[in-house]
Amino acid sequence: MKSLLLRFFVAFIVTTNLITAQTKLAYNLNVGDEFKVNQIAIQDIVQDMNGQKHEMKNLLEGDFTFAIEAVNDSVYHIKFKFDRFKMVSTSNLMGELFNINTADPIEEDDIEGKLFSQLVKTDLKMIMYKNGKIKSITGSKALINNMVNAAGDFDEFTKELMKESMKKEFSNESLAKSFEQMTYIYPSKKVAKGDTWNNKFEGDLSSENTWTLKSIKKDDVEITGQSTITFNTIDEDLEMKLTGEMTSDLITSFETGFVKTMKTHSVAKGNSILHNMNDLEVPTTITSNITYKVEKHVQ
Repeated sequence: MKSLLLRFFVAFIVTTNLITAQTKLAYNLNVGDEFKVNQIAIQDIVQDMNGQKHEMKNLLEGDFTFAIEAVNDSVYHIKFKFDRFKMVSTSNLMGELFNINTADPIEEDDIEGKLFSQLVKTDLKMIMYKNGKIKSITGSKALINNMVNAAGDFDEFTKELMKESMKKEFSNESLAKSFEQMTYIYPSKKVAKGDTWNNKFEGDLSSENTWTLKSIKKDDVEITGQSTITFNTIDEDLEMKLTGEMTSDLITSFETGFVKTMKTHSVAKGNSILHNMNDLEVPTTITSNITYKVEKHVQ
């Protein structure tokens, strides 16, 4: 009996030490690991146009796969693939603006459907540091070419315009900045429960983030984030300058470092500048809720 009690006592002391000790949080991935990610993003945009509310809602759903192809001392080489892409955009003034789902059959006259169908047919290559910062993504040029060529038989000038438009969302740099917001979490130093660290994201949506390690329970690492965000986007017709706050709640795997679940909520406010209406400034609020759920598959 004394021996049994001693074992429990030792186990308790060891567990307590593990909880309070500093821990190195990082990715620990192996060749052959696969992570299936489901993303759901809901974005509500409200514009006050001389007392009339213009309310838009964007729904984005996506399934994609990260497959670890090579590992060295500092980086992971990853094959990235979209498995499904869905986007629905609606307006209270103009009805449905956009409706794409790569899981649906494509009609012969559906240019947008043909264009986005290539998302699920073209692989990309990603190099990621062990703290989750993305060093590079390659393959977007082929992706964009495939998308434009699949859309229809357009003249070269029209194709070039389409390619330039697609680069805003699907260039190597744009994709890297987008996916960093799911992967770039960890600090460069060891941390203990309650410790905080900072990093930042860049892009159309940039943010300065403060992360907090809330707990480590078996394989679940609970992390929360508080962020100051800036949303700046510019094109020929529209410019947005918005600022706000974002909160994040994550559970990552202590074993692999990869996210298990992640939820973010943000509200950004400012003005939309309508260049085709004599630079009219329209008060604008964007509320976003994004959820990631990840399932690991080992080959």
